[in-house]
Formats: sequence, C-alpha cells, structure tokens
Amino acid sequence: MFNNTFENYQSIVIKKDHIMRTKIYMLLLCCTLFFQFSCTQKRKNDNQMQELPFTQFQWNVVDKEGNEQFIDTVEYNDKIALHLPKGHIAYLKNKTFKDFEIEFDVIGFVMPGLGFRGQDKENYELIYFRENSSNKKDALQYIPIFNGSLPWQLYNYPKYEASATFMEEKIASFPLSIENYLKMGVISDSLRLKLKEKGVGYSPNAQVQLVNEKTWGIGDAEQFKGSFLRKTATNWELWNPNVWSHIKIIVVGDRASVYVLDMEVPKMTVKLKRDVKAGDISLRNQFFDAFFTNVSIKDLGDGTLSIKNNREDVLSDNYIKKWQISPKFIKNENGTLSQLDSIQENDATWKSVETDVDGLLNVSRFIGQMKGSVALKTTIHSESKQDVGMHIGFAKHLIVLLNNEVIFNKEMDMEKEEGRVFVDNESLNLNLLQGKNNLLMILTGDEQYQQNWGIIAKLDKLKGIQMD
Repeated sequence: MFNNTFENYQSIVIKKDHIMRTKIYMLLLCCTLFFQFSCTQKRKNDNQMQELPFTQFQWNVVDKEGNEQFIDTVEYNDKIALHLPKGHIAYLKNKTFKDFEIEFDVIGFVMPGLGFRGQDKENYELIYFRENSSNKKDALQYIPIFNGSLPWQLYNYPKYEASATFMEEKIASFPLSIENYLKMGVISDSLRLKLKEKGVGYSPNAQVQLVNEKTWGIGDAEQFKGSFLRKTATNWELWNPNVWSHIKIIVVGDRASVYVLDMEVPKMTVKLKRDVKAGDISLRNQFFDAFFTNVSIKDLGDGTLSIKNNREDVLSDNYIKKWQISPKFIKNENGTLSQLDSIQENDATWKSVETDVDGLLNVSRFIGQMKGSVALKTTIHSESKQDVGMHIGFAKHLIVLLNNEVIFNKEMDMEKEEGRVFVDNESLNLNLLQGKNNLLMILTGDEQYQQNWGIIAKLDKLKGIQMD
C-alpha cells in the first residue's frame, strides 16, 4: 500500500512538474513572441513617418546669439505653426539622423531652410528656399557649412541652386494707373488706401521695394505679411506669396533630393560636400519671419532607399587643384608685400590643400573664424617663355603676384550674378618665364557677414606647362 501510495504521489508530482514546466515554457514562448513582435513593431514604426509636434520636449529654439527662446506657436494661414523670427533656429532634441526623409509645410519670405547632419553649431549641411525667387533658377540653394560660414556665393547654379515654384495666391487686380502710387520706401497713405479698397490692409510702416520694372514688393513686418504687385498687359495683379508650400527632402549617403509641391519628381538633387555622418536636425530662418508646420521625419538607416547619381563631368586639368595655404593673418594695407616676405620665410607653417571636385577652394573648410586673410601659392613650370591666360572667381578681395610682381588687385564684382563666384568672373594674363614661376595670391574673405571665402582658377592652356 505504501508503495502504491508513493507511486501515486510520485506520479502526481511528475504530472504537476510536467504541467509547471509546460506553463513556464508557454510563458517563455509568449514572452519571446511578444518581444519579437515588439521589436518588429518598433522596426516597423522606425520606418514610418514620425510626427514632430512643437513642444519643449521635441525642440529647442535659440536666437542668432544662441540664447534659448520660448517655442512660439501661432495660428498662421489656418494652421498651428512654429514661428521663427529672423536668425532663429529650432533644434530637434535628443535625436540624430544620417539618412532620412523629412516633410513639412513652410512659409518664409526669404531663406527659411533645413539644417541636417549637424556636428555642432558651426558645421552642418543646409538647404534653404528663396520663396521670393519662385520660378527662378536660384529658388533652391544647397550649401555646406564649415566653421560657421554661409558660402552661398561659392556654391551656385546649375549644381547647387535650382528652380522651383512655391505656392502663392492672387488677391486682387488694379488698373495700370496704380503705378503712380508706387514709390520706394515707406508705403504712402494713398497706396494704402488703394489697397484697402480691395480689402488688403497694411500698417503705416510697411515697406515698398522695386524688384524689377514689372514687379514691386510690399513687406509688412508688423503683420508678418508681404505681397507682390506684378504688371500685365492690361493691369497690375497683387499676389500673396505667404501661402503654405509642401516640402520633402530625402538624404541618403552623399546625396540629397528636394521636392517642392510635387512629391514624385525632385526639383534638385545634389552631391553633399561634408562627410557622411549622423547629426542633428534644425529648422532655420535667415531673414524676416518664417513659419513651419506639419513636420514629420522617417529614419532611412535600413539602407533600402538610394538616390540616383547624376552624371558628373570630369574636371579639366586646366584647373589649379593643389595649393599651399598660409596661416591666417591680418592684412596690412600699407605693407602687404613685406608681410608676405615674413610669412614665406616660415615655410613650415604652410600646409597643402586641394580643391573639391568642382575646382573650388573653400577656405572655410580649413580655417575657422573668417576674420583676416590667407596667402595661397603654387608653382607653374613652363618649357618656354610664354603668355597664358588665367580665369578666376573669388570672394571677396584678391591680390595676385607672379614672380613677386603684383598683376591683379581687386574686390569681387557684386553686380555680376549678384556676386556669385564663377571661374570666368575675371581674366588676367600670366607672363610666364622659362622654368619655374611662383604664383602667389592673398585672399581676404567677406568679414562683414562671415559668409564667403574662396577661389577657383584655371589656365587657358597647358601646352608646355606643368603645375605642382
């Protein structure tokens, strides 16, 4: 009996142990499946657009001096939006992205934009929108930011600027006689009255600006509004550019594509200039006021998306691609040449630098804080005595010496292409000697606005010539 009882007890224990093991196994299985499901869902959610509401938990807003500001959300043009005054930046908190897709709606009269892959406040990629240049070849702009410079003159069309059409709406029409009321400066009472008759109100401090012979702009900082008066064959039309435009930007590897209104065909695809690294995201506003809404982002780190590479032309060997660059110095206007003698004596402080694939030497890549000048030098070897043409573009002031003789001393021409730097901006003649020729340049950047500091140069011919 004892044996039977023991056997029954043992059987019950074994069964209970088996049931307990089964329950534990099932529990572990459920936990594993739940964990796998959660990870799958997380991966799935990571690959979906994530909305980025304008809260203090998501964004940090600073002014142009870097002082933290409150997050100013307002109702603008029927949407709740983030308002960024002139020079303000909104940084996305606690998140960095390398490859991503971002969408948003924007209104900004001049240069609202997106900063991305930010390494710090002075180094990032930037794409911005000239909404006042709608339908023009410079409506979109890409620039790499090195050491805080904003080199919009160095990076230009057709590679780094592109045309795009932003949303706008026609407000009213006026007879041709309204032209009599258009005068530069503070808006006149008579023009305000004519506009008010059509239901369009402006403050007494609004500014009137001539854009071209058929277009006038009216800006009102007090009311966050502006408009264009455009002349047609029969009348003047008043257009409101402060209308939401939908933007999509895709960044993958060393490429970025920008979509405006049409989300299927990009208006611009560029090869990025900075290293491919994850960094911060920022909404930025350079001038006047800008508004952002409906911001969402998707991480593309899974590598499933690529951007088709545009065909790139091989840079001609005629470009001067290798330079020696000096340390930065403050140019003495009355003793520049003697300064050069002293700088050249200390050859160990110079370093070798190369241009980018476009032949452009952006000095801000190598030297921070655009205040002062640098010297650049290279050597040209000629088989015989000959004259060779050299084409150059630069920002902002350049002195050229050939074999210790000054042959060029000039400031950039802001009238040509609004100061954009192209290799054919200036031309000069090099009287080369047989043998070694020392080409030396003193380049001063745009210290006033700390924006552009660079040069691009090429020779007309290479016959009988060798460059270092």
